[in-house]
Amino acid sequence: MAARLPQVARLILFTGPNCSLCDVAKLELAKVRQSHQFDLEIVNIQDKGQERWKKKYIYWIPALHLDGREIAKGRWDASTILESMKQRKAALEAQEEVV
Repeated sequence: MAARLPQVARLILFTGPNCSLCDVAKLELAKVRQSHQFDLEIVNIQDKGQERWKKKYIYWIPALHLDGREIAKGRWDASTILESMKQRKAALEAQEEVV
C-alpha cells in the first residue's frame, strides 16, 4: 500500500552560500506560494550534518523535493513546481476516491 500524501505539500529547498540560482529559486517559490499552500524547509548543504545532501547536490543546487521526492535541480522555475503540484493534487484526489 502506497503512503498517503499529506494535505499540505511539503517542499525542501537545498541551497548553498553565495548561490545566485538559489536566490532565483526562492523568488520562484514565492510566486507559487501566491496560489498554492505548502510548508517549506530550506537546507544549506554546507551546514554540519548535511553531508549526505552536499555529496548529492554539490553541483546541482538549488534542488527541490516535494513530499520527499526530487522534482528539480539546477536551473528551474515556477512552472516546474506548478506541474509537480498539479500531479500531486491528482494523486491526492485519487487517494480520496479509494477511501
